[in-house]
This record gives sequence, structure tokens and C-alpha cells, in this order.
Amino acid sequence: MGWEASFSPSRRQIRCPEYLPHSSAPSRSRDSASMLHPTRPGTRPMKTGLQAVSARRILVRVNNWIGDVVMISPAMRAVRSTFPNAEITLLAKTWVLDALQAAPFCDRLIEYDRDRAHAGLTGRWTLIRSLRRERFDLALLFQRAFEAALFARLAGIPRRVGFRGDFRSWLLTDPLPLPVDGHHLEQFLCIAEAVGADVRDRRLSFHLTPHARDAALNFLREHSLEKEVLRIAIHPGASKPARAWHPERFGAVASALVREYGVRPLLFGTQDDERALEKIRSSVGNSCFVSAVGQNLQEMAAVLEHCHLLVCNDSGPMHIAAALRVPVVAIFGPGSPDRTRPFTDPTLCRVLTHLYPCSPCRQEFFKECHAAPSGKPHCLEDVTSEEVLRACRELLGHLTHVAAPSAASASIDSSGESPAPSAI
Repeated sequence: MGWEASFSPSRRQIRCPEYLPHSSAPSRSRDSASMLHPTRPGTRPMKTGLQAVSARRILVRVNNWIGDVVMISPAMRAVRSTFPNAEITLLAKTWVLDALQAAPFCDRLIEYDRDRAHAGLTGRWTLIRSLRRERFDLALLFQRAFEAALFARLAGIPRRVGFRGDFRSWLLTDPLPLPVDGHHLEQFLCIAEAVGADVRDRRLSFHLTPHARDAALNFLREHSLEKEVLRIAIHPGASKPARAWHPERFGAVASALVREYGVRPLLFGTQDDERALEKIRSSVGNSCFVSAVGQNLQEMAAVLEHCHLLVCNDSGPMHIAAALRVPVVAIFGPGSPDRTRPFTDPTLCRVLTHLYPCSPCRQEFFKECHAAPSGKPHCLEDVTSEEVLRACRELLGHLTHVAAPSAASASIDSSGESPAPSAI
């Protein structure tokens, strides 16, 4: 069966950084409650084509990747503000539900369980019929696939707003031009803007449940990490192996930070990352902590909120860190930093990559370039441990209570190997 949840107003919490990356954003911060729930009565009509639609039941098809779900948060806040009295329902695949658990911009979540309850044509039709019974009057499709538009059309939703592409324009009442450049966050704002929303507030936000925060504090206390220590998070995972930097290099960077700053590294990942996590742990030693077994995304994010730095690949946790204003060193390979870099204060992030003539990559790995001997694309392979360590030092240098590393501290060579003890 599909999974559905409702949120009462008391559970709506918001954490928005003060930084507004664009000058068009308001220079003063506003009370989050008044921003999310304006006091003006009724719903603001949406002008699409020649008609104005007053939407009271809105279906939002969210994206399939954690990072994209974080990047739609400004657009969703704008939609909530534009339709303060509407019931907003999010349709999301199973693996992104945790990212939306405490979201203040929706009233309900509906799970799209593609592998079980909604598997095959019978399962898909079951979901479509359940959506049809809801009698939504507006669909906002952040997910760009043909299927998202088809579901909205078959569910009988009279207004369907989304980007063209994937041969789905004929299924949309309001097909928007497919953006060819710009950050993904800005692209997603186009959908909110198309329904009349004020999109000047472009701050990322990620919302934590009280349970997740309690679990994080218990984890930190259990490992004596709640004290005055530098907590460095490391997440070696990526959506595809070709996007994942070498775990040995993560280990070399973590080992150097332990020697130079006395940090306590915290390793995060899923079951798919177990081998990489073990390699990092064996390299760093007993000062390294692996996140709890069975820790979900909410609990991971709540621990991350207490960290002073995250070192990671281009991945979902990178965007969560940006939303929580945790400094982040992001290692990009085949991805496009111009489109998916952390959308945060430049003083809180460093993005490392090496551009080649084939950049930005269409991620048809090794069809347009040859793999390095390690099997990684050269744009990722050429990012050295020393570059990453230097970026970590720069961000840690902004923390007033962190002393600069001593001159005796050792560097790391480009192979990613830790220097011998005698070199320290």
C-alpha cells in the first residue's frame, strides 16, 4: 500500500539561512511564519493563458533525487505563500520521503511506491485512480519526466504546469520553456513564478523533525562528540560510481585534518557505501566514527547540523549541508557546478573540479572521454587530496575558535596517500 502522511501546523518548523545569494532578493529577513502563511484572505488567482484559476487543491510532483528536492524548497515556499489556504499535497517516490517529513510548505505526502504498491501497469493505474479521487485543480510538475505529466493528465487535473521536454508538452496546459542554463534552483523557481509567486527569496531550507534532532543528540552524547570538539562530516557516496571520488583520498584528507586540527571525523553513507566507509575508517583509525546502523536521512541531517564541515561528492548531503549552513567542500567530476553547486554563501563552500573540453558532461560516461587508469573520469581523477585539504583549511580558517595548523603539519601528495609518520 502507498504511504501517506498529514502534517498539523504545530509540526511546521523552518530553518532558513540568512544568506540571499542574489541581489534581487529582499535585503531584510522576514518573519518566517508571515512569509509562509500571509494573512490576506483567500487564494491568489493564477493567470495561465487567458483564464485565472483559484487553486484550492494542489498536487506537486517532486523530483526523484534528494538534492533536487532540497533545491525546490524556495519554489515551494513561494507556492505556499501564493496559495496560503490551499491544501498542498506532494507526490514523491519512496526514497525521498524522509527529505520532506517536516516540510512546512505542504499539508500531505503521498508515496509513489514504484517497486511494490504501484509496480507495473496495474499499480500505476491504482495510483492514478487515487489521485483522480482527490479532485486536484492544479498540478505543479517539478519532475520533468513524461510519466509525471501523463499521471496528472489521467488524474483529470485541469491545470498542469511544468517544463516542456520528453515529448510531454501536449499533456500540459501550461508548458514552460525548458531552461538551457542557470542553477537548478533558479530553474525550479520558474514553475513557481509561472503561477504568480514572488520568487525573490531564494534561500535553501531543510526541515528536521524533533525525533531526528533527539536521535542526533543521543548519537553525539553516546560517542562523547557533543563536547567542544571539531566535528568533520565525510560522505563518500554518489549517485553513480563515476561521480564518486576515491575513498582512499577521503581517508588521506581526514587523517591530515586529525593531525592538524584534532578533528573528530564522522562518516555518513548508505549500505551501498559500506566498502568506501571501511576504507576511510581503516585509514583514519580510532578517532573516526561511522554513523549509526539504520540511520535514516532525517537523523543523518540532524547530526550533520552539528558538524563544522562536510567533505563530500556532488550529492544530496551537499545540498542539505548548504541548506543548514554547514560549510562544505564539494568534489565535482562529471557533474556541472554551474547548475548544481551548493547554493549558499560563497564563504561557506568550496567547489573543486577540473574542466575538460567535454565539460559540462552529459554523463554518458566514457563515450566522450577515456577513463583514467583508476576507472574514474579525468575531471574527477585530477582533483587531488592536497587540493581538498587546502579547501578544508580555508573553510576551517573562518571559524574563530580554530587555531591554524602548525608549520610541522604534513601535506598530502597527489596520490592521496598519507605521509609516513616520520614526515610529521
